[in-house]
Amino acid sequence: MIRVVTLDPFDDKQLAKFNRTLYTAFGVGSEHSGSAEVPAGMSEPLDAEKLIDEVKGIRSYKDDKVLILTTRKLKDRELPSGVAPTAGFARQGRDRAILTIAPHKDLESAFKAVSRHALHQLGHLWELHHCLDPRCSMYPPWTPSFIQGEAIFCTFCREKSEQKIRLAKS
Repeated sequence: MIRVVTLDPFDDKQLAKFNRTLYTAFGVGSEHSGSAEVPAGMSEPLDAEKLIDEVKGIRSYKDDKVLILTTRKLKDRELPSGVAPTAGFARQGRDRAILTIAPHKDLESAFKAVSRHALHQLGHLWELHHCLDPRCSMYPPWTPSFIQGEAIFCTFCREKSEQKIRLAKS
């Protein structure tokens, strides 16, 4: 199950559409599982890595994947190649990811890009790596063409995600 937890108010219809997109991509249930609060003392831009570790009140089961969704800006990350803007973050093979819709005003206006980023971050939770196919959501998100793509997986990444999901269920 994919549990979408929000840190800010979102339109219910937009969240339902978003969850249908996640269900279509992964073939597992996806639902809005409530909201959580940003930990005290954490200010914008939010530190994605710290937030994933410190946000409380998320109810989930062992095999669930949690996607934390926010409207707030995430702090740029220091990478070996330089500073990079952060639209989302996930630790490979773990159970939580975070995604922002910033700088967009709502989920609807950012739907295509946010959905593609969601698939990318959730893919990392199921241990998918970056893909060389620019049409695939696992293509590196720092490339200029990433946000123009559809929220889909290439055949290889889709099969790999299905394999990982089947293993998690058994």
